[in-house]
Amino acid sequence: MKIYLAVLKNDVDLEKFKKILKEKKIKFLEHYKSLGIVKLQSEKKISEKDFEEFCASIEQDKDNLTI
Repeated sequence: MKIYLAVLKNDVDLEKFKKILKEKKIKFLEHYKSLGIVKLQSEKKISEKDFEEFCASIEQDKDNLTI
């Protein structure tokens, strides 16, 4: 499993985002609300194109960010 960090766009409907993640079998791990970042887990590669409506950027986490 790979871990990804995604920077959310302003005023994102988080519940709608979680529903789409669930449909794509991507696990929602953490929401760093003050930073506007979410932590996701997936077996397959995630790209920004998949979630343009919700995310400004998505990158694979290499250091396992915890706050």
